[in-house]
Amino acid sequence: MKKWFLLFCIAGSMPAMAQLGVNDTLHIRSLSVGANINSAFPLNVGTKARFSDQAHFGDWYDDTPYGFGIQIARPANTGDTRFHLSFVRAGQWVAGLGFLQSSNTFAIQNYGNNSVSTGIFITSASNVGINNRTPTTTLDVSGTVRAETGMVVNMASLPTGYALAVNGTIGSTKVKVTQTWADFVFAPGYKLPSLAEVEAHIKENHKLPDIPSEKQIAAEGLDVGEMQKLQMQKIEELTLYIIDLKKQLEAQQKEIEALKAK
Repeated sequence: MKKWFLLFCIAGSMPAMAQLGVNDTLHIRSLSVGANINSAFPLNVGTKARFSDQAHFGDWYDDTPYGFGIQIARPANTGDTRFHLSFVRAGQWVAGLGFLQSSNTFAIQNYGNNSVSTGIFITSASNVGINNRTPTTTLDVSGTVRAETGMVVNMASLPTGYALAVNGTIGSTKVKVTQTWADFVFAPGYKLPSLAEVEAHIKENHKLPDIPSEKQIAAEGLDVGEMQKLQMQKIEELTLYIIDLKKQLEAQQKEIEALKAK
């Protein structure tokens, strides 16, 4: 016996009833469930909706069960820059996500379409680009990177007192350190140690005055900016010693010439 069911279609306030076999196909122009009926949409659901299996959306259909839930598909090579899924802040802004045009790169972008280079891009090789549509490394950023508490490279954790910690070699063409300088050596009130005092300090401590010891550097590390300042201080002190020695040599030369003239 053929099974039948009742289909109730609500159009305005006029109910209509039709009988349809379970193996038949039903074609209707508009179906509304619940409130918020809008004739501009063929399907209106104004209440909860549940799909017990995959729900397919988009202008392409792929019946491969990649997962359970919503599956959005578009042709492999589209002629446009539309998102697979868009989020619209009505009248204000659009954001979206989906594959780039004719590409396997997946994008998350805060823009009206995926034609721009701003956003997050993930290639088929799992390279991630930020404001870079074609990342070639694991993380490829076009722009400034800011870390609130610090950053580590090739280390498990950030050591106390560091903003950046790198376990390895850093290559750079230029390093700029903001640091106070040692021009106080040339100030009128600076007391230049005598060479005898420097010699005594070296014999006792096996290092120059004011310079950290090898043991201290091994335990605490080398402060590049501070060491540059200390080295400049010693260079300026050496300059003063040389100037003083020149004066002594000139005085001795005058005495020698005076003795020769007698």
